[in-house]
Amino acid sequence: MHNPSYTEYRRTGLLGLILVVLLSTFAATLHYLRSVDDKVLQTRARLTAVSSQLDSQFAPVLAYSTAVVNAAQLKLALPATETGDSILLLDLDTEQTQQLPLSSDDSALTAELQMLMHLQPYFDMASDALPSVVGVYYLSERGVAYNGQLKWSDYMADHLLQWHKRAVNSKENGYDRGMVFYAEFMPQQAAVLLPLYTDERRLGSFLFALSLEPMLAPMYKQHSDIDFMLLDQAGNLISHSTAQPPQTTTEHMLQIQRLNTMPWSLALLEPKTSLFAAGVKDFLWHWCSYAALLGMLLLALQYRFRRRTLSAVHRLTVHLERLANGQSHGVRHVPNGWQDIFDHICQLQQKDKPSE
Repeated sequence: MHNPSYTEYRRTGLLGLILVVLLSTFAATLHYLRSVDDKVLQTRARLTAVSSQLDSQFAPVLAYSTAVVNAAQLKLALPATETGDSILLLDLDTEQTQQLPLSSDDSALTAELQMLMHLQPYFDMASDALPSVVGVYYLSERGVAYNGQLKWSDYMADHLLQWHKRAVNSKENGYDRGMVFYAEFMPQQAAVLLPLYTDERRLGSFLFALSLEPMLAPMYKQHSDIDFMLLDQAGNLISHSTAQPPQTTTEHMLQIQRLNTMPWSLALLEPKTSLFAAGVKDFLWHWCSYAALLGMLLLALQYRFRRRTLSAVHRLTVHLERLANGQSHGVRHVPNGWQDIFDHICQLQQKDKPSE
């Protein structure tokens, strides 16, 4: 006699196997997406930490430059003194250096020049106090510049004049009363410019030249496994942690963090392949784990079903066949829990005999 329960048993096993594969894939995919999300959050936290580190290096420079401007405003209020000293200035129009006396009939010019004389200690100790500051300049609205040194080198004068021409032509400075940042000042140098005002009149500006390499090199070395880019306010590249930056970012995941101390941004580039490939190993591990556990559960349920149900149904089938063949007792060993059914079948078989 054909037993349909065996067919359902095999069909249920096949469906259970498919369900195990689907559930394992679904659970492993969730873990994979979670691992990718954790990787992105970890990278984001790393970018935030590096940005804070970079802000902590820029903050002393900005604080020092602000202190110089505040000191200049205080020195301008001091009364002028008679002195026979002079000061070396670079004429931004004629591109020639000239020696101007600190005392003259022009009281405004005298106050401005003597202010520079009083600020000489700030020019001298800038590089010692801040290794990233490689030069301090004062650019007067009168068209002259002061570098705090006894002479102007040709290299310094030429690059300052070139930068001044670019700034004038592009009108980058304008009438901005706050800090102005320049990504390109001299080769390998950026600059921060702070205007000096007195009685709502602009006298000039203090320019602080910054060498970015001492500031960025430790950070790049500490995080050598990730590509960082320093971008200006227009999104142009200022510095890159690798010698050959990628030409396109289509194959990279780009995250950008704005700096708090200046209008520049720090960008992090991470290859998409490494980001998604990092979770493949976890995906396979979780898939195998879930498949093994669910497979063991399926085997246990099938074993129990086979022992408790299929075996009993098989015994019942044999019992019915023996009764149909005229045997009076059928099977001897009745499965546990099935005794009532077997007895009821025997009673029905005995009731049918007289009618026959």
